[in-house]
Amino acid sequence: VADKAPHDAMAHEMGHGAGMDTQGMVKDMRNRFFISLVFSLPVFAMEPMGLGEPWLRPPFGLSEDLAMFLLASAAILYPVWPFLVAAWRALRNGVLNMAVLVVLSVGTGYLFSVGATFFFEGQQFYEAASVLLVFILLGHWLEMRARAGASAAIKALLDLAPPRASVFRDGKEVEVATADVVLGDIVVLRPGNKLPVDGEVIEGTSTIDESMLTGESMPVTKRVGDKVIGATINKSGTLRYRSTKVGADTALAQIVKLVQEAQNSKAPAQLLADRASQWLVLAAILIGIATFAVWFWWIGQPLLFAMTLTITVFVIACPDALGLATPMAVMVGTGLGASN
Repeated sequence: VADKAPHDAMAHEMGHGAGMDTQGMVKDMRNRFFISLVFSLPVFAMEPMGLGEPWLRPPFGLSEDLAMFLLASAAILYPVWPFLVAAWRALRNGVLNMAVLVVLSVGTGYLFSVGATFFFEGQQFYEAASVLLVFILLGHWLEMRARAGASAAIKALLDLAPPRASVFRDGKEVEVATADVVLGDIVVLRPGNKLPVDGEVIEGTSTIDESMLTGESMPVTKRVGDKVIGATINKSGTLRYRSTKVGADTALAQIVKLVQEAQNSKAPAQLLADRASQWLVLAAILIGIATFAVWFWWIGQPLLFAMTLTITVFVIACPDALGLATPMAVMVGTGLGASN
């Protein structure tokens, strides 16, 4: 049975509850993405973006600032929650990861915009913060789908083994669950049966379809003394073989273990992206502070102007592709490898 611990670790890293399974995380990210997308589109449409008049005017006589605040709040506050949780967990452990960078970029842009709406005259970043979050959520949703696909491929691998096996015990043939087959059991195979465990032929001759393991389309002839592999298919004759590997020691179980390890471990490219995100967080903070210091203290610009430039640095500091493209590629590759 696939280990549940990696799913809990993944949920913890992504800011989800520990009990949420992979499909639950997929649905959660999908819902957050579409909510953010639906409310971000009108925010984007109401932003002139230097092109003159905006494409959309606020309805019901609302002011443009208030409409942007309401729409951006709906596009950000609920969808960004997993990143807030993940960022808090990371900071509590002294780690600067992609979630911290997302919260820094989206959070500062949104909070500064709220201040510019209600408390002071300043530039608003509603459109930048909400659209940035849409792309980040899209990447995480696709990543979750890839993880779910790899998990489904692992389940398909586990299903290759037959649920029951015919063995000789106490001088007679009995049917037992595959999990109950022990080392040294004599397994009886008839044409069309799947081999429940690995073993060595002690009686009979047959052809075995080993394409599951080797990819070889032609059946392989097995005689007394030959090794046979669990989850392969007996094509013709009747065989008896002695089990030599059962449970987690079978070739199939080892394949599943390798796929799970590949899925739940991080590739060198992912580790590089994680390290880069830590440096990016530090760089964003330092450059933001330096920007404020230069414009406010050295050049002598007003506080609001210096703050606006600082927030601009924070908003543009989130390269979502760095933390999303690499894990997506790895997880899709793992799923394809498992299914093939």
